[in-house]
Amino acid sequence: MSGSLTHSPADVIRYLLIDLSLGTLPSASGDWPIIANRELDSPDNLITVFDTAGLRNGRVADGEVQEHEGFQIRVRAGTQTVGQAKINAIKQAIDNSVLNRSVVVGTNTYIVYAISRRSGPFYLGQDVETSKRIVFTINAVVALRQTI
Repeated sequence: MSGSLTHSPADVIRYLLIDLSLGTLPSASGDWPIIANRELDSPDNLITVFDTAGLRNGRVADGEVQEHEGFQIRVRAGTQTVGQAKINAIKQAIDNSVLNRSVVVGTNTYIVYAISRRSGPFYLGQDVETSKRIVFTINAVVALRQTI
């Protein structure tokens, strides 16, 4: 279903999470910056969205390939309580608030038809042995299409 996309699915999901008030662009200096496909050393409280393997569902009668793009949301927090609250808020939002939602990334618009969690939230423990930062993840697929 995705067709050709100007932006990566991770970037589209990043802007979707921002639209859902779950975080901000790093330039906004908010409490929960959200980035795509790379991770920053700071701040402790950070949301990162990574592209992962998708799910190809075959073709429809007109030959269009139906594919759900894969992504992972990674929440890193200074404490387990803070991280657990944020990953649960994200889980609730993607389970209940995303259906035929328009998302603008730069000058392009995407329709996010649906998100299906494949797993998670998972508690992964500390991000490195010497850190006290805690990491959680959610793995999902998204049905989306670029409209502009």
